[in-house]
Parts: sequence; C-alpha cells; structure tokens
Amino acid sequence: MAKVKTQVGDCTVEECAEPKYAHNLCRKHNQRRYKTGRTDLGPRVAWNKSGIEICIMDDCNNKHLAKGLCSTHYAAFRSFMDKDRTLENRAKIGPQKEKEYIKLYRPDHPFASKQGFVKEHRLVMEEMIGRYLERHETVHHKNGNRQDNRPKNLELWSRRQPPGQRVEDKVEYAIEILKLYAPDLLKGGN
Repeated sequence: MAKVKTQVGDCTVEECAEPKYAHNLCRKHNQRRYKTGRTDLGPRVAWNKSGIEICIMDDCNNKHLAKGLCSTHYAAFRSFMDKDRTLENRAKIGPQKEKEYIKLYRPDHPFASKQGFVKEHRLVMEEMIGRYLERHETVHHKNGNRQDNRPKNLELWSRRQPPGQRVEDKVEYAIEILKLYAPDLLKGGN
C-alpha cells in the first residue's frame, strides 16, 4: 500500500524544491535528519574519525566502539541498563513494583531481566527449595495478594506436561516428576 501524502508544499531546507514528505522535509532531508540529527548534506563525520579515541564516560579509558562509548557502555546504552551500579548501591535501588509484583535488583541472577530485576516471590521460592526455579515452574500466591511473599503463602506450580499419552510415556513422566520434586518416594519403590 502506498503512503498517503499528507503534507503539501516544498521542503523547508533552503534551496530544496523537493515536495514535503515528513516533518516539513523531503524524503532525502528527513532520512538525513533521522540518521544524523541534522538536515544539512555536508560530509558526515564518523565517530572513529572524529578524534575521539577513548570512551566518553567518566573513569573509562577503554577504546570507543560507537557513539563515543566503549563496548561495555554502548551495550548498556542499547539495552537501557545501568551496569555501573556497584553492590553497595544496589541496596539504595530498593524494590520495584510492576503489575503489583515486587521486584528486587539482582543483576547477577541467571533469570534477571535486562534491567537486572527478579520478582521477589521467585527468589523466596528458590530459597525455600534450595535451587533455581526451572522455566516451566511458577510460584502461586495462595491468598491472591501478589505482594505477600511470605513462604507460607507461596506454592510451587508446574506447567510441564508429558509429550504423549501412551502408558509408557506417562510412567516415564511420573518418574521424572518424582525425581525432581519427591526423590525420597522413589527410593522405596526401586
């Protein structure tokens, strides 16, 4: 489907007679504005040719990669993270609430979000069972209050199901479940 032209007139850049495309600019100038932040068609200076040789962040002497930032700071910039937070400053960040769940800043956790947060009820359950939760496991709040993360209010649930319906498959799946959640029951049956 063709783009409907909504702007009438010529580009607002001096000495340009092309028709307007977006933001009162022609296609060429709008594309230049989008990529470089300016509308003039002068030579574009790449960051690696601009004279900047080290990262522009304070106390960082690494070689820059893009936009004047080293690879570490550029990755943090791209993912909207702040990797400069030290362990001492993590306590200052405090719990975060999103959709009524309490989230804690634990960037070293294997299942942390890109911003470094983990839901508190999952951390409590991991502490209760002594291992990390698996992908198919969820934590249920018995009383329905998502902010009540006391151990007695949490239940471990699993969404995992056997792939087939044959009796052999179900028996094999039952053994897997017992190995994972109740290994002491298998010892008496073997």
